[in-house]
Amino acid sequence: MNRRDLFVLGAKVILAGFVGFIGLDFALGGNNTKRLVRFLKDEIKKGSNNDGVNYKDSVFLIDRDNKIVALNAHCTHLGCIVKWHNDKKEFICPCHGSVYDAWGNRVFGPAPRGLYHLKYKVEPTEIVVDYINKMA
Repeated sequence: MNRRDLFVLGAKVILAGFVGFIGLDFALGGNNTKRLVRFLKDEIKKGSNNDGVNYKDSVFLIDRDNKIVALNAHCTHLGCIVKWHNDKKEFICPCHGSVYDAWGNRVFGPAPRGLYHLKYKVEPTEIVVDYINKMA
Protein backbone atom coordinates (compact mmCIF):
# COMPACT_ATOMS: atom_id res chain seq x y z
CA MET A 1 0.00 0.00 0.00
CA ASN A 2 1.48 3.33 -1.03
CA ARG A 3 1.06 6.70 0.68
CA ARG A 4 -1.73 7.81 -1.63
CA ASP A 5 -3.83 4.69 -0.92
CA LEU A 6 -3.25 5.17 2.82
CA PHE A 7 -4.37 8.81 2.58
CA VAL A 8 -7.55 7.86 0.64
CA LEU A 9 -8.33 5.11 3.16
CA GLY A 10 -7.88 7.55 6.06
CA ALA A 11 -10.16 10.11 4.39
CA LYS A 12 -12.84 7.44 3.89
CA VAL A 13 -12.66 6.39 7.55
CA ILE A 14 -12.98 10.00 8.72
CA LEU A 15 -15.89 10.65 6.34
CA ALA A 16 -17.67 7.45 7.43
CA GLY A 17 -17.25 8.43 11.10
CA PHE A 18 -18.61 11.92 10.46
CA VAL A 19 -21.62 10.61 8.50
CA GLY A 20 -22.28 8.04 11.23
CA PHE A 21 -22.16 10.71 13.94
CA ILE A 22 -24.55 13.02 12.06
CA GLY A 23 -26.92 10.11 11.41
CA LEU A 24 -26.86 9.09 15.07
CA ASP A 25 -27.52 12.65 16.20
CA PHE A 26 -30.47 12.88 13.79
CA ALA A 27 -31.85 9.50 14.88
CA LEU A 28 -31.69 10.47 18.56
CA GLY A 29 -33.45 13.78 18.00
CA GLY A 30 -30.49 16.15 17.98
CA ASN A 31 -30.93 19.48 19.73
CA ASN A 32 -34.58 19.90 18.78
CA THR A 33 -36.20 17.14 20.82
CA LYS A 34 -40.00 17.48 20.86
CA ARG A 35 -42.43 16.03 23.38
CA LEU A 36 -45.57 16.90 25.30
CA VAL A 37 -45.47 17.95 28.95
CA ARG A 38 -48.79 17.74 30.82
CA PHE A 39 -49.78 19.83 33.84
CA LEU A 40 -52.97 18.71 35.61
CA LYS A 41 -55.16 21.75 36.28
CA ASP A 42 -55.89 20.82 39.89
CA GLU A 43 -52.13 20.65 40.64
CA ILE A 44 -51.21 23.99 39.06
CA LYS A 45 -50.22 26.68 41.55
CA LYS A 46 -51.65 30.03 40.58
CA GLY A 47 -50.07 33.38 41.38
CA SER A 48 -49.63 33.28 45.14
CA ASN A 49 -46.64 32.68 47.41
CA ASN A 50 -44.73 30.94 44.58
CA ASP A 51 -45.94 33.63 42.16
CA GLY A 52 -47.67 31.03 40.00
CA VAL A 53 -44.49 29.26 38.84
CA ASN A 54 -44.82 25.52 38.19
CA TYR A 55 -42.03 23.23 36.99
CA LYS A 56 -42.05 19.83 35.30
CA ASP A 57 -39.69 18.11 32.83
CA SER A 58 -37.68 21.19 31.77
CA VAL A 59 -40.79 23.38 31.45
CA PHE A 60 -41.91 26.30 33.59
CA LEU A 61 -45.64 26.99 33.46
CA ILE A 62 -46.52 30.41 34.84
CA ASP A 63 -50.13 31.09 35.82
CA ARG A 64 -50.59 34.59 37.24
CA ASP A 65 -52.67 37.70 36.57
CA ASN A 66 -55.10 35.65 34.41
CA LYS A 67 -52.22 34.95 32.02
CA ILE A 68 -50.52 31.63 31.27
CA VAL A 69 -47.00 31.38 29.86
CA ALA A 70 -44.96 28.23 29.18
CA LEU A 71 -41.17 28.60 29.14
CA ASN A 72 -38.32 26.29 28.19
CA ALA A 73 -36.29 25.99 31.43
CA HIS A 74 -32.93 25.85 29.59
CA CYS A 75 -30.79 28.98 29.78
CA THR A 76 -30.27 30.47 26.33
CA HIS A 77 -26.55 30.88 27.04
CA LEU A 78 -25.34 27.26 27.29
CA GLY A 79 -28.44 25.25 28.15
CA CYS A 80 -28.25 24.84 31.94
CA ILE A 81 -31.58 24.50 33.75
CA VAL A 82 -32.48 27.84 35.35
CA LYS A 83 -33.95 27.98 38.86
CA TRP A 84 -36.89 30.07 40.08
CA HIS A 85 -35.97 32.30 43.05
CA ASN A 86 -39.25 33.32 44.65
CA ASP A 87 -37.57 35.78 47.04
CA LYS A 88 -36.13 37.76 44.10
CA LYS A 89 -38.98 36.97 41.66
CA GLU A 90 -36.38 35.95 39.06
CA PHE A 91 -35.10 32.93 37.17
CA ILE A 92 -31.34 32.57 37.67
CA CYS A 93 -28.95 30.27 35.82
CA PRO A 94 -26.71 28.45 38.31
CA CYS A 95 -23.93 27.94 35.73
CA HIS A 96 -22.99 31.43 34.55
CA GLY A 97 -25.38 33.78 36.34
CA SER A 98 -27.82 34.84 33.64
CA VAL A 99 -30.91 36.44 35.16
CA TYR A 100 -34.44 36.47 33.72
CA ASP A 101 -37.46 38.33 35.04
CA ALA A 102 -40.67 36.68 36.27
CA TRP A 103 -41.91 36.26 32.66
CA GLY A 104 -38.63 34.87 31.25
CA ASN A 105 -37.25 38.08 29.73
CA ARG A 106 -33.46 38.51 29.87
CA VAL A 107 -32.32 40.96 32.55
CA PHE A 108 -28.59 40.34 32.94
CA GLY A 109 -25.75 37.97 32.08
CA PRO A 110 -24.21 36.18 29.14
CA ALA A 111 -27.52 34.79 27.81
CA PRO A 112 -28.22 36.31 24.37
CA ARG A 113 -32.02 36.42 24.78
CA GLY A 114 -34.91 35.58 27.09
CA LEU A 115 -36.15 32.06 27.78
CA TYR A 116 -37.93 30.41 24.85
CA HIS A 117 -41.72 30.59 25.01
CA LEU A 118 -43.48 27.32 24.27
CA LYS A 119 -46.87 26.64 22.71
CA TYR A 120 -49.53 25.11 24.93
CA LYS A 121 -53.14 23.96 24.73
CA VAL A 122 -55.70 24.23 27.51
CA GLU A 123 -57.64 20.96 27.83
CA PRO A 124 -60.61 20.34 30.19
CA THR A 125 -58.44 18.74 32.91
CA GLU A 126 -54.89 19.72 31.96
CA ILE A 127 -52.60 22.13 30.16
CA VAL A 128 -50.47 20.42 27.53
CA VAL A 129 -47.20 22.12 26.61
CA ASP A 130 -45.54 21.39 23.27
CA TYR A 131 -41.95 21.19 24.47
CA ILE A 132 -39.08 21.67 22.08
CA ASN A 133 -35.54 21.62 23.38
CA LYS A 134 -33.79 24.38 21.47
CA MET A 135 -31.11 24.61 24.16
CA ALA A 136 -28.97 27.66 23.54
